[in-house]
Amino acid sequence: MLLFAHADAPRAEAMARPLAKPEGPLQAGEPTQLAQEATALAARWAPVFVQRLAADHPERDRPMRVDFDGDWDATNNWAHLTPHERDQPAVVYSSAILTESHAYLTYTLFYPRDWVSVLCLPYICHDNDLEVALLVVERPSGAPFDAGRLVLVETKTHLNYIAVAGAELARSSDDQPLIEVESEGHGMHALRRGRLVDGDHTTFVHPAAGAASAADRHERRESYELVSLHDTLWARRRTDAEQNQLWTEGETGWLSYSGARYGRCGNPLGASMAGREYPGGVRPPWALRGFGQRGDWFLDPAFAALSRYGAWFARESRPSQRYVLNAYLDDLNAECRGPRCSTPAVPFVFPSALAGLSLVLGLAMLRAGLRARAAGSPDALPRRAP
Repeated sequence: MLLFAHADAPRAEAMARPLAKPEGPLQAGEPTQLAQEATALAARWAPVFVQRLAADHPERDRPMRVDFDGDWDATNNWAHLTPHERDQPAVVYSSAILTESHAYLTYTLFYPRDWVSVLCLPYICHDNDLEVALLVVERPSGAPFDAGRLVLVETKTHLNYIAVAGAELARSSDDQPLIEVESEGHGMHALRRGRLVDGDHTTFVHPAAGAASAADRHERRESYELVSLHDTLWARRRTDAEQNQLWTEGETGWLSYSGARYGRCGNPLGASMAGREYPGGVRPPWALRGFGQRGDWFLDPAFAALSRYGAWFARESRPSQRYVLNAYLDDLNAECRGPRCSTPAVPFVFPSALAGLSLVLGLAMLRAGLRARAAGSPDALPRRAP
């Protein structure tokens, strides 16, 4: 299948910008209208996920609910994933944050296992997997629920953050951006125009994309449900969520968000997903460190995206970094701000553990490199992730 796309924006190279200060406090807007616009934009731009499948274990490559097994205990997900789960409804967690000029849309996929087909070892395989993509869309200036203009797509692929400008993206026949997802490790790559997609895969499409075109009908297509990340995982973000069976402190301790622009706010957050079978951990979107301080990539996306990809935004108007809808920062600010927020102690790492940690990081980098090479993606270029 050959994929084609529109060229709706001039090509520009990524441009680094200095750290920006906030443009003022979060601005209150008309909450109902803004929420409706956010929901409409998240549905309109919901990607088409080209999911690679393992022939013998397709259930392991199926995005589903974190509570697919009826509970929010992440430590039993590996054991509860059986071949019977191949019929689980496909689910994608979505989030929308709005500034005065742009929408920052994230789509998170959950898999109960990050695995390899040959032999699972600690940190090569690990319990649970969360993969995330960020879409930046210019908010429409006309009718409130127009499509807007897609600026870029950024995916976290193992240890790398890889961005593709909107003009270079492959689109479906319904104009949705296409994202390819690996089998086993589930690294995501935004597809560029002209990329050939072959091999065993299922195409997961949000119903808002409409019916399949004649060119797509030969594919194995399924619909996925968009589920609010704010109302599910974020609502259970606390360190004591489900009696400590959902999150752990990870290798850096519970996350006390202290943003580059907004400083310390909110109570401690779960930093890594809990597990039992294979250690290795996987971070939720709010605990990623793609740019700035840990958490900025998701909680302050306007700052993070503009600092790295400023040249990809429209030149005729200055993109705003003032939020009109950011429920996540609102929630944290309502809990506490500045000195009123307590900071939990970071666990001391004994020197004897440092060698083991170095080995773990080395294995993780090796695994990421092998999987990227096996995928054969021209987008899988090395980019150091902090």
